[in-house]
Amino acid sequence: MRKLFLATALMLGLAACGTSQNGILVSPEAESVGGNLFIETLEDGGQVLVLDGEITPETSFTFQVLIENAEIEGLIIAQSPGGNLLAAHQIGRAIQANKINTAVLVSCRSACVDVFIAGRERAISTDAELGLHSASDREFGLSVDRPYWDSFGLGAVNEAAYTVPFGAIWIVTAERAKELRLATEILS
Repeated sequence: MRKLFLATALMLGLAACGTSQNGILVSPEAESVGGNLFIETLEDGGQVLVLDGEITPETSFTFQVLIENAEIEGLIIAQSPGGNLLAAHQIGRAIQANKINTAVLVSCRSACVDVFIAGRERAISTDAELGLHSASDREFGLSVDRPYWDSFGLGAVNEAAYTVPFGAIWIVTAERAKELRLATEILS
């Protein structure tokens, strides 16, 4: 199997692209497919999805349609502030069911972490960070998040995240993400 869908090569390629007028961190060759998702074709012809932005119901719908109709090798999260918790769980369940690998290049916060942890293999670049906190509606969020995170064996991390108020953020470095088993590999 190709090592994390050539994440290192893609990471270097994306990081070199800078930002466009919309502030997105994807290469000019990437095809926008909606919902802050882009298809990036690798040098060997393989394809990965790139998430750059907020997670919305459109992101979930687009993601699910794409993985049903294309051979996607992985999901690269360039940066995401999070977004809709239920949409993130739908994407995560699809990632888990299809045994897709995930990687974070710059930052993945809030509901984005719910997407990231669903990857079969989960890579994070050395300088990237994850951001965790409780949901805006703590009781509802915990009732939805607890079984989801437990299904990945990460219930203790979720419980710790819910001690952080919604307006605050617990920043998790790449090293700490690996210690907590949120990430399986650190990309340098």
